[in-house]
Amino acid sequence: MTTTTQRRRPAARKTRAVDEAATPPVTDAAADLAADAVIEAVTDAATDAVTRTAPDETDPAVAPAEPMTPKPARKRAARAKAAAAAPAPVAIEPVPEPVADGEAAAEAVAEPADPAPAPKKRPARKRVAVAEGHAGASTDTAASTDAVAPTGAEVPFGAAAPTDAEASTEAAASTEAEAPTEAAVPTDAEASTEAEAEVVATENGESGTPHKGRRRSKVQPEVEAMPAEPPRFTLGAREDDGVFGDYELRDGLTGTTCRLRLLGRQTWRCDCAGYLDQGTCEHGEHLLSLFDAAQQEALDAGWPAREAEVWLVPGPQRLLQWVCGREVPDRLREQEGLDEQLRRSAEGGHAWLQRLLSEARSLGVALRVDAPVWPQLACGRDAQARVQRIEAAMSDGAAMRALLRDELPVHAWEAALFAVCAGRALVADDLGLGQRGAAIAAIRLWGECFGVKPAVVIAPEPAHAAWRRDLTRWLGDEAKSVTVAATPPAKPQAALLIVDGIESVDSERLAALRAVPAPQLLLIAHQEPLADARLVEWIDWLDDMRRGPLARLRALPDDAGKKLKREALESVLLSRRKRELADQLPAALLSPLWLDGAGANGASLPAAPLKQLRQLIERWTALRFLSSAEQQQLLEALSLLPPASRQALAAKAEAVLGLRREWVQGAVPAAARLVVCARSETLLDSLSMSPQLRRLPPQRLRAGDAPAARAAALSTWRSAEAGVLLASDDALGSLPDGALAEDRVAIVHADLPWQPAVLAHRVEAVCGDDACGVPAALLLIEGSLDAAVLRAQRDGVSFPDWLDAAPAWLDGDQLDALMAVLPRLLQGL
Repeated sequence: MTTTTQRRRPAARKTRAVDEAATPPVTDAAADLAADAVIEAVTDAATDAVTRTAPDETDPAVAPAEPMTPKPARKRAARAKAAAAAPAPVAIEPVPEPVADGEAAAEAVAEPADPAPAPKKRPARKRVAVAEGHAGASTDTAASTDAVAPTGAEVPFGAAAPTDAEASTEAAASTEAEAPTEAAVPTDAEASTEAEAEVVATENGESGTPHKGRRRSKVQPEVEAMPAEPPRFTLGAREDDGVFGDYELRDGLTGTTCRLRLLGRQTWRCDCAGYLDQGTCEHGEHLLSLFDAAQQEALDAGWPAREAEVWLVPGPQRLLQWVCGREVPDRLREQEGLDEQLRRSAEGGHAWLQRLLSEARSLGVALRVDAPVWPQLACGRDAQARVQRIEAAMSDGAAMRALLRDELPVHAWEAALFAVCAGRALVADDLGLGQRGAAIAAIRLWGECFGVKPAVVIAPEPAHAAWRRDLTRWLGDEAKSVTVAATPPAKPQAALLIVDGIESVDSERLAALRAVPAPQLLLIAHQEPLADARLVEWIDWLDDMRRGPLARLRALPDDAGKKLKREALESVLLSRRKRELADQLPAALLSPLWLDGAGANGASLPAAPLKQLRQLIERWTALRFLSSAEQQQLLEALSLLPPASRQALAAKAEAVLGLRREWVQGAVPAAARLVVCARSETLLDSLSMSPQLRRLPPQRLRAGDAPAARAAALSTWRSAEAGVLLASDDALGSLPDGALAEDRVAIVHADLPWQPAVLAHRVEAVCGDDACGVPAALLLIEGSLDAAVLRAQRDGVSFPDWLDAAPAWLDGDQLDALMAVLPRLLQGL
C-alpha cells in the first residue's frame, strides 16, 4: 500500500553511548566489506527505479540535483553522553531505496569528506528522487569513504566500527524507521500506483510533491445525521378506514385539536376559528398532505355514496356548499349557479334549496342539510316576506298615515319602510333635521305589522327630551312602551334597538352596544357616513348574518369613492342628499313642537273667555242675532284664547334656544341663522325681552321701521354667530321677495295662525319662491287652543281669513261664517 501523504522523517539514530573499551575492534577488511554491500544494494535499487520511469517523460521531482549536505542528527540527552571530549560526529544522510525481494534493505548514502552546513529537511519522496539522480555518483563516493554507518546512525570519531552483523541489523532498523508505516518497501506494482496517484494529484491542481511548511489538511470530524423532525400535525384515531368522513387533526405546535369533515379534495370544513371567520384555513391542506398515494387516488375517485349534503360556508359572505356522491344521478348532480367549488351565495338561496329537496326526494337520494343553513336562509326569506306584507297592508297610504297621530313627510316614511324591510339598517339622510320621525314610524311598523316589541332608543342625554316629545307627538300613549336611555338598560331586552348619533359613539361604547342582543337594529347618523373610517365596523355590526354588504365593502379599493360605497351598501344603507330629494321635499319641512305651558292653575285655557264664548254661541243658536257689543265681546274672547301665560312664553323661549343649538350650532348644521315669525307684535316683544333670549340678544324687525333701521338690524343679524331675528308677518311683508333667501335660514313659527296658508306665506317671504326643504318648527302649547285649531285644520275646517286681523264689528256674512265653525272648535277644547 502506498501513500502520498507527507510524513515526518524519523529522528536520526545516534550511536549508543557505550564504553569504547567494551566494543570489539573492527578490522579494515570487515569495514570495507560492509561498505561494499551497502553501496551495491543502493546502486541496484536506483537502477530498478530508473528502469520503471518512462524514457520520454521527465519528472521535475526526480530531476538530478546537486549533492545534498546531510543534516546533523538531533541530540538526545540520554544517549549523547558517550564521548563528551570526542569531536563532533559526522551524520550521514540516508536515502531510502526500495528492495526488489520485499525484505528490509539498508539505506546508505555516501558522505562527503568535508562536513557542510545542514540542508533543509526534505520529504521522503524527494529524498528518493535525489538518491535516484545520484545513483551513479554514489559508487565513487563510497570508494573514498572510510566507514559507512546505517541510516540514522552516527559514528563518533575514534569509535570502533560495528561488525557485519551489527551493521546489517542497524541498517535494516533505520530503513524501517524511515519508510512509511503502511508499507516498508514498495513493490513494482505499488510504485506504479504511487506514481499514478502523483499524476492525478498534479492534474487536480494539487502539488505532487508536498512543500515544507504546508499544513496537512485536517480530517473533518464526522457529523452525526440529525433525526428528521416529527410532523407538526398528526391524525387522531378513527373508526372508519375510508378516506371520506370525519377527522381529528392534532397540532403538535399549539397542542390544539380541530375536527374536519372531508368529502372531496376541495370539499372540507373545519371547526377552527379561522375557518368560522373566513371560510378557509390551513388544516385542510395539512390533512391531505398526510395521505399516501392510495388515499390520494381514492380521494380523486370521489365520494362513493348515493347521497348528498348542503353545508353553510362561513366568511365575509356566507355561501352554500353542494356535496354529492359519485353515485348520485347526473340530473341532481349538475346544478346551475354553482362556482368551480360547487358553491353559491346563501342570499336568496331558499328557493334553490326547496327545489333541490324536491328533486332529491323524487330520485330517492338522501339529502342532508346542515343545521346552520336554515336560519341563514330564513333571514333573507323573512326580508322578502316583510316587503310583501307592507305592500299589501299599506298600498293605499291611508292605513300607513293612520299609524301615527301626526303627519310625517314622504321622505321620512320612505326611510322607515327601508329600515323595516332591511331588518338591520343605517339611515343617514343629509338634511340636518335628524331621523327621529323615520325611526318612530319604523317602531310603529315593527310593532303593528310584525309584533316586534319592545323598542329601546340609545341617544345622547341632551336629545332625550326631544325623543320623548316626538314619541308622544306621533305615538300618543304608545310612547310609554319605548325606552329612551343613554346606555343599554338591563331590562327590558330590546327586540328593536335604535342608536341615535352613531358617529358620536366611541369604540368602548360601541363594543358594549354590540354585546346587546337585538334581532332588529336601526342606526341613525347625523353626518355623512360614507367618508367615516368606522364605516366598516358599523357594517360589520349590521351584517351579522354575513348576507353580502360587508364582503362587497371590503372588496372595494382603498380609494373607492362614495358612489361605489353607496352601491355596495344599498341593501343596508340609506344616505340621500338634499338635492336628491328635491322633487319629494316641500318648501318647508315643518316639525310641530308641543310644549308644556300650563298656567298656575294647571290649565292652558283661560276659563272666563271660554265661558263667555259658549254663552254667546248659545245666544246665537237661539236668536240668530248678536248685538254690536256682543260681537265685540265675542272677538275679544277669541283673542284671549291663544296661550299667552308666562309659562307658555318661557316654554317658547326655551324652544327657540333649543332649535338654535340643534339646527344652527349642531355637528351638521341644517341652517346658519334663525328667523322667528308671529302675527302678534306683542308676542315677539315679549320673547325678545325674556330672560332666555335677552342674553343673545336677538334682532327685532318691525313693520314700521325705516329702511336704514331695517338695514342695520339685518346687518347685525348676519354678522352675529347663529343670529336670531324676530319678525312679524307685517314686517316680513314689507321686505322684498326673497330678501333672506341667501342667508340659509331656518324658520320658527312662534304661534299657530288661523289660516294654514299663513305658514306657507312666511316661508315664501323669507326664502323666496324656490324654497325647498327649509327647516321649520311650529311651537304649540299642549292643552291650549293650538290643539283644537290644529285638529280642526287637519279635519278640513276652514276658518274665516279675517280672524288673523279681525275688524271691530262684524257684518251678517262674517258673523254667519264665524258661527258656522266656532261650535266645532269649542268641541275640541
